[in-house]
Amino acid sequence: MKEIRLFSYKMTHDNGFAPNPFHGFMTLANCKPYFRKYKKVNDWIAGFTSKKLNNEIQGEEKLVYLMKVTRKVTYEEYWNNPEYKCKKPINHSLILENKAGDNIYKPNKELASGFEKITFYNHLEDYLTTIDLSGQNVLISEYFYYFGGNPISIPEEFKPDVPKSQSAHGKRTYNIDKISLLLNYLESKYSMGIINLPLDWPEVNINESVTCKKCK
Repeated sequence: MKEIRLFSYKMTHDNGFAPNPFHGFMTLANCKPYFRKYKKVNDWIAGFTSKKLNNEIQGEEKLVYLMKVTRKVTYEEYWNNPEYKCKKPINHSLILENKAGDNIYKPNKELASGFEKITFYNHLEDYLTTIDLSGQNVLISEYFYYFGGNPISIPEEFKPDVPKSQSAHGKRTYNIDKISLLLNYLESKYSMGIINLPLDWPEVNINESVTCKKCK
């Protein structure tokens, strides 16, 4: 059977920024630097609830999102490629998903890091820039399930292995049969894409809030 790599981690925030599920594809462009540096195209990444995120009990973590990495690009390409323009935040926009854009690092050769962080209402701490840029890449997925603020319980027989605490590299599930059962289960019950809005999000109707339009 073909190797399937799936890595799980516990999320500390869910505000539509990392990951960003909007505009037709999911991106992990900030935080989780080891994931973005070392995970490969075709790897699966699963984000689960945690005590910090929603006071979840250890062992009862629920699935917030699952994504298959279909592309991996550098920060420079992410900024310069028009395909990813809609992931740049628009601070004055009345559309919430536009404000949550994660394409926030503009190439600047005059800086030691090679990038400057644009003005952005979220993710303001200066130390995060070093963490973000150390990941070097942006992970992109056209194949994802995002349950956001209404995460789902996964039956124990095919629930991925979840780390007991925060994990820089995540915890890998080596049981390929379990992964296959998980993928078949989600495919049979849910449509890919945004199923619910983020946990830290105003209470609005998902059909009114999310445009789900791809970048032009």
